Amino acid sequence: MDAHATTIRELTAGETELVGGGDFSWGGFFGHVGGGAVAGGLMGSLVPGLGTVTGAVAGGLLGGIEYSLGSAIEEFFE
Repeated sequence: MDAHATTIRELTAGETELVGGGDFSWGGFFGHVGGGAVAGGLMGSLVPGLGTVTGAVAGGLLGGIEYSLGSAIEEFFE
């Protein structure tokens, strides 16, 4: 038997979606970043010492991370 033999199979629909990037779109990404920035800015303005800009930056980062990892997390916990 060949030690380098491999088994080739077709990808499932879920695997194909993960390899192909899923439902990612730049519009959706920047929508989540913008929404996070607005929410973070509002919360930052309400918290003494935090500030609107700091809250907006943190919210934008969290919104982008959530969009980027959201589908992978949903796929994992399904």
